[in-house]
Amino acid sequence: MSRPTGVNSADTKQFITDIATRLFEHKGYNATSMGDIKNETRYSKGTIYYHFKNKEELYLYCIKSVSQEFIKTWRTKENEGQSAEEQLYIWVDLNHLMQEKPIMNTIHEYFVSTEKNSYEVVTELYEPEFDIVKEILENGVKQGEFNKDLNVYDTSVLLYNFIYSLENADLFGYNEREVQKNLYKQAIDLILPGLR
Repeated sequence: MSRPTGVNSADTKQFITDIATRLFEHKGYNATSMGDIKNETRYSKGTIYYHFKNKEELYLYCIKSVSQEFIKTWRTKENEGQSAEEQLYIWVDLNHLMQEKPIMNTIHEYFVSTEKNSYEVVTELYEPEFDIVKEILENGVKQGEFNKDLNVYDTSVLLYNFIYSLENADLFGYNEREVQKNLYKQAIDLILPGLR
């Protein structure tokens, strides 16, 4: 398929990604169609399919874009904390801010509907953000802040999943942003004694 004429390719792809991300967040993976994306962007199907061969490719691109945004923001903030403990609080605060990008909550639906459950697919989607947790814990062990016998991998799995589950705190009445932010901080307060 040839490139549409008169279109800035990078800007067009970003616009499609932004609109698609919003639709996936609002409607979920299954209920969002390429027709929906076409209608919202007001681009032709040809323009959309020039950039993405199908809905699945577009969805995965949206997920990776949000993940890359998280990692980029983390890399600019990580040095604000000199200790591993301070970095955990920065990391958890960033996770709270990323709640405004709820597309990550649709990944399970994607796996179920596409019957993709291979380790490789899961790893590709989650590993970059998971590695941040491992780095913090490894540094904490090296610097003597955390227990030298800490199983970093297992603890990273527990911590990562614990913090990401807080995205559902609104189901339990934690609806205000400041209250949610405090809950994230309390999670680290609770975890730290077990790391030392």
